[in-house]
Amino acid sequence: MMAGRRQKRSGSRLLLAVALVAGTLASMYAGARLADSLLELFGVSSTPVRLGAKVVAVAAALPAGYYLVERLFLGRKGPRA
Repeated sequence: MMAGRRQKRSGSRLLLAVALVAGTLASMYAGARLADSLLELFGVSSTPVRLGAKVVAVAAALPAGYYLVERLFLGRKGPRA
């Protein structure tokens, strides 16, 4: 394999962009739902506390979403010869 020759996969950048947007939205939703479920389980009813916990949970879930999308794209097979 020659180092100077790289084959571009068509649509891979667009697919990556769509996957990143979907992963971001899904991780935000999952973080908020998880925080809401846990707060409900513990009986927290204070609105500022619930909002703060949701913000923290979403901030923690975003890197996980990016990690999963990255693993998906790194796990794809390279161009076929």
